Amino acid sequence: MEVFGIHIPFTNVQDASKQMPEQSDVRRFISKPQQQVYRIRQDIQKWRNAVTVAESLINPNRYQLYQLYKDIVLDAHLSAAIQQRKNLTLSKTFCVVDKAGNEVEEKSKLIQTKWFREFLEHSLDSEYYGYSLVQFDSLVDDNFNDVDLVPRIYVKPEFNLVVPTWAAIEGINYTESPYKEWCIGVGKKHNLGLLMKAAPLVLWKKNAIGAWSVYQDAYGVPLAIGKTNSRDEVTRANLENTLKTISTGLSAVMDIDDTIEFLESKKPDAHMVFDAMINRCNSEISKLILGQTATMDEKSFVGSAEVQERVLIRVGEADEFFALNVINEQLLPMLNGLGFGLDGYKIQAKEDDDLPLMDRMKIDTELMKYYDLDEKYILETYGTVVTKKAVVDTGFSNFKNKLNELYK
Repeated sequence: MEVFGIHIPFTNVQDASKQMPEQSDVRRFISKPQQQVYRIRQDIQKWRNAVTVAESLINPNRYQLYQLYKDIVLDAHLSAAIQQRKNLTLSKTFCVVDKAGNEVEEKSKLIQTKWFREFLEHSLDSEYYGYSLVQFDSLVDDNFNDVDLVPRIYVKPEFNLVVPTWAAIEGINYTESPYKEWCIGVGKKHNLGLLMKAAPLVLWKKNAIGAWSVYQDAYGVPLAIGKTNSRDEVTRANLENTLKTISTGLSAVMDIDDTIEFLESKKPDAHMVFDAMINRCNSEISKLILGQTATMDEKSFVGSAEVQERVLIRVGEADEFFALNVINEQLLPMLNGLGFGLDGYKIQAKEDDDLPLMDRMKIDTELMKYYDLDEKYILETYGTVVTKKAVVDTGFSNFKNKLNELYK
């Protein structure tokens, strides 16, 4: 069942009768149409107002902020940067280890599942959206049916509440039983996420693209002008229709002595005003999300790109540390409370010790000066079938033996 949008999973009717909350006003948010977060035209002033309301000490409300977030995540550069950073952690393989740090494969199977990946992704999203309340559906054979995010507009993390409507101020405390056994709140309660910082950059970028579009419409296609001294309406209408037929841009019918003057920049690269603004916003978004620009910029130099790639690796390591902290400090105790039998164990990410093939080749080349490499290793690593060289006797060994006997 669901109460104020939170699933309360019960395995049987008897359990339900014991744990059923005494609540006269029960609403089902997930199963019926939710309040929609509408996308509206955004600007810097609306961003300032949304942040101010969300940071209110008396009655914080994030609805306007989430409206803004829903609009800006449509930006291709921002969404690509977020996904690139999330993939650094989502691409990891997680396992269960004992106190000695050895993997327990049987226990690892419990988390190498779809629900665990969904929980991990919801946890990482808290870096961008702010606090995330994750709810777990009913448990069948040590596997959750589903893992959902409680819609953010209904969550007031400052007060540990899930409310029936986004404007409500009273609701259910999800840190109390029976809700806390099936819910995990991820992130700091007053954190508004990185999207709060990215929003003005995306809005300025959209304004630059819009202004560039207007500039293109005005000056990208030549203005077609038809001049005539006729006052006959039919003649002027025919001329106007002809101009619209032969021109895809703006057109005008004028008297012979009339003139039109457009005041525009005489520089041939006037479009760079818009392009430079767009590129600057993109680079700032990359720095905010990824800590660098090289992995999102095709013009990066090799040396600089390698340095900045190491910066990205550090960002990924920080996200992994954050995820492991949530998993071991919050998820693991919840799983043990539900009978997963993981007491005394920890969850960690498997170390990725795979080197790029070129780096591996350089190391193996040096080793070959002193050691023989196994044929099977070369085949598995490089996909090349090799056999040992046949030893050709040039007579030098016999000559060397004779010299040794002579000087004994």
